[in-house]
Amino acid sequence: MLLSKARGKAVVDLTTAETIGAVTGCTVAPSPAHIAGLRLKTRGRGHHMLHWEDVRSFGPDAVSVEEPDRVRDEKDLEAGDQAHAVHNPIGKAVLTETGLEKGTVMDVEFDEQSGRIAHLVTADEQIPGEDLVGVGSYAVVVTAPQ
Repeated sequence: MLLSKARGKAVVDLTTAETIGAVTGCTVAPSPAHIAGLRLKTRGRGHHMLHWEDVRSFGPDAVSVEEPDRVRDEKDLEAGDQAHAVHNPIGKAVLTETGLEKGTVMDVEFDEQSGRIAHLVTADEQIPGEDLVGVGSYAVVVTAPQ
């Protein structure tokens, strides 16, 4: 699934069937490349985050969680937390370990069951998820071509 297709998807509390937010983005982590967290728009101010491991299921119509108190305000996360907003790849430059520019991340293709990243999508190419080295405040770093 492409992240762009997941945006706007409802996040639902399984115990009450209440909608607690909607997906607005994601954060990613390497080794192996996976979705670390989902960024959410909730009724409250600011943005909130749901760690991937707290997602019960990622269905065609909604994302479900068993414990809505697992949704956390982004400002409460430490910068080192892989679900922190700094690890959001969308709109960031893609650089190889050797400094070669490879475009800008436009989308992320991932498996909605496991959270594994299949590709980082730029205007010119699809970079395999296994090439992801890290995501920082400025850029996404990938392995250099051999």
